[in-house]
Amino acid sequence: MKYTWKGENERTHWQLCEKLNAPFICLSIINKKYANLFYDVTNYCVDLENISNEILEIYSAYARVFILPEHFINEIAAQYYVMNVIVRREHAEFIAEILYDYLFKKLR
Repeated sequence: MKYTWKGENERTHWQLCEKLNAPFICLSIINKKYANLFYDVTNYCVDLENISNEILEIYSAYARVFILPEHFINEIAAQYYVMNVIVRREHAEFIAEILYDYLFKKLR
């Protein structure tokens, strides 16, 4: 599995990601409309600043297209390394799958 939900075997998923040298992605529900997507690749030798900037660029486009509240974008942009993004709940699993593939490629 490419991601887990908060409270559902996070530790086991983390250990599997470590074993496979794969990105860790965890989704959590914010409310009935939005979910938080957290990813972690800090245990790997990658350019975190570059990955963070790329994720911010992609996220900014997503937020504009789906008209997310401005404060979401501002909160995400304020992170030193972007490792949390807020998405529409109905998009969360789809985005987690795509983000996993994107990050997995970056780790190679």
